[in-house]
Amino acid sequence: MHRLLQRLLKKCGVDENTAPGYDAWRTFLEKVDAIFVYNDEERYLLERSLEISSEEMQQFLEASRENYQQRISALINVIPDLIFYVDEDGKYLDVFSQGKDDLLYLPREQIIGRRIDEIFPSAYARDFYETTREAIESNTLQILNYSMKTKGERRFFEARVMPTNIKENGKRTTIAIVRDMTAEKKSIEYLNVIKKIFEDATEGIFIASLDGSYFEVNEAFCTMLGIPCEKLERIDLQGLARFFTAQTFETISKSLETEGCFHGEVVVLREDASNLLAWLTVDTVYNEQHVANYHVAMLTDISELQKSREKLRYTATHDALTKLPNRMLLFEKLDEALSRARRTGRSGALFFIDLDNFKEINDTMGHSAGDMVLIECANRIRSLLRDSDIFGRLGGDEFLLIVENFKCVDGSIRVAEKVIGALNRPFRVGDVEYDLGSSIGIVIFPDDSDEREELVQYADMAMYRAKEQGKNRFHFYSRALDNDVKRHYRIERALKEALADERFFLLFQPQIALRDGDVTGVEALLRIDERVMGRMSPAEFIPVAEESDLILKIGKWVFEACCRQIAAWRKREGIHDLTVAVNLSRRQLMDEGWAHFVAETLQTYEIDPGRIEFEITETTFVHIRKRGYETIKRLQALGCRFSIDDFGTGYSSLANLKQFTVDKLKIDKSFIDEIVENDSDRAIVRASVALAHALGLSVIAEGVESEKQKRILAQMGCDEIQGYLFSRPVKPEEIPPLLSR
Repeated sequence: MHRLLQRLLKKCGVDENTAPGYDAWRTFLEKVDAIFVYNDEERYLLERSLEISSEEMQQFLEASRENYQQRISALINVIPDLIFYVDEDGKYLDVFSQGKDDLLYLPREQIIGRRIDEIFPSAYARDFYETTREAIESNTLQILNYSMKTKGERRFFEARVMPTNIKENGKRTTIAIVRDMTAEKKSIEYLNVIKKIFEDATEGIFIASLDGSYFEVNEAFCTMLGIPCEKLERIDLQGLARFFTAQTFETISKSLETEGCFHGEVVVLREDASNLLAWLTVDTVYNEQHVANYHVAMLTDISELQKSREKLRYTATHDALTKLPNRMLLFEKLDEALSRARRTGRSGALFFIDLDNFKEINDTMGHSAGDMVLIECANRIRSLLRDSDIFGRLGGDEFLLIVENFKCVDGSIRVAEKVIGALNRPFRVGDVEYDLGSSIGIVIFPDDSDEREELVQYADMAMYRAKEQGKNRFHFYSRALDNDVKRHYRIERALKEALADERFFLLFQPQIALRDGDVTGVEALLRIDERVMGRMSPAEFIPVAEESDLILKIGKWVFEACCRQIAAWRKREGIHDLTVAVNLSRRQLMDEGWAHFVAETLQTYEIDPGRIEFEITETTFVHIRKRGYETIKRLQALGCRFSIDDFGTGYSSLANLKQFTVDKLKIDKSFIDEIVENDSDRAIVRASVALAHALGLSVIAEGVESEKQKRILAQMGCDEIQGYLFSRPVKPEEIPPLLSR
């Protein structure tokens, strides 16, 4: 209080501790007025002092009020909730806090003075009215939970409505505090989901704190251990040691020490003494100071996965048809056998088994019949073997057999003989019996080689040599054979080059009628340019071509070249009645498109089909089946003629000769060579001529080189001859002079 005012009050008998009422103050003022009525200076001083005191008080009050408002504002600004002042009719009187994250989606001034139902949809407004009235009537806190879509997102809120016991315009009021609970709700839902996952997971989950204060497992974990959850006492990770082998748990512990985690396949030793294959994951959980707090383990049952893996591996390593090991597994086993042979010094043998004449079954009876035969072959061979022997299918009609620990080569011979014997027995497909047989190549390891690829290649070489020697036999690999096979591949490469560069050419050898000495026809003979691979006879390159598809391409080249030459002779020399004999291989007969190709080529060059005579060897004639028969019939329908070449060497079936109308038999040169001195050869030739004539066929003898041979053949009634006695094979331009001679 101002000092002057204090002195004046004391003069009036009023001190600062007195609490005067209204009358006292009026008396006080009258006395003050009486005192200063004659003393303007003192009155002025008093008035000025009161004025100054009033200003100081006003400044103090203003400062206090501003400070208070700042504190209130600061407090409200950090409140994350919306705070409304609402009367009992639902009118918003004020908005104390707008909350965080822009929860107040309307400006403050658009809310104050409006009712709840003017802002919220009716359903929400009704709930707010009820909650507000219940809070006022019960004079207690009421809570309302609701959700609504704001800014394209559904959000969840909690409204706490509290009565204030303050009236505004005669209306009772409440304070409503609204909090956004979306994050909390999502967090609760997330925790519920986690809990559900934990409880219902098919993987076993184990959580334990390192200090022993927390322990949790789910049902799946206990099931995998084979123990009820209630019997699994509170344990740490070390307590699980009894469910694993000592070595496995030591590995887990070391991995946790060094890396803080473990991931791997383990065998769980279950409580009921059974074993479970599982995938175990153990992780260490660290706090912010990187101090280990928890171990979390997860077990996944992979026993079914293991079965699936085994099934997939079986599928990947075994032949689907025969259930034998396939190429991949055979090569794995061969590598293992070679490793053992190097380590122990004991020998083994690799057998390359190829079925003879198997293609005929596929061609005549179809692939389903062929599959049945392959299965039967596999079963027959498998029944001969020891458990330690490895037998599998490479593909097609090729098989590999690995036999270890041979004391001598004789052991491999006995195995090969057993296999050949087993496959020599007839195979029945429906009502038809087939004789297959097998050709086997044998290589000894590690003597011949200790490299897998070489061994298979050498065994393959030996198998082909067995086929060349007549099939249905076995052959051992040798260095000489290696050289032969390399030459075989060089010839094959040379044939491909000759086709690409047109290095083939034809020679023609005349065929002479014994009756009058006239040239009745010529045989087309294929030759290859010496610049390709030196001088090479057809006896060398034709078998190589027949073993591959090259014979089809070469055969087409030969036939078209013949037709082209016939057309040239007709145009330049006026030769119209010359028959040209063309050799036809078994592969060409089995080719479905061959007859069509012949028809098109004859039409292109305007050749009379009767001028073409296809020669088929007796061996081919015996072994052709349905498709080959159809090709012959189609060519005969065109008007082409047929002869059987090398007659007498293949034991031709009379049934075949009866079934098909061929035009000529060609007696093989091997019988003609000794016809003068050898009584047996003369008898065979005489019988062949008689048989042919009895069947209405003409006969031609090839390889005639002497007058004595010619005379004997004439006496036997042979119709034609072919050989060096009359002419060697010559170039096309030499044929016309021979015809005139």
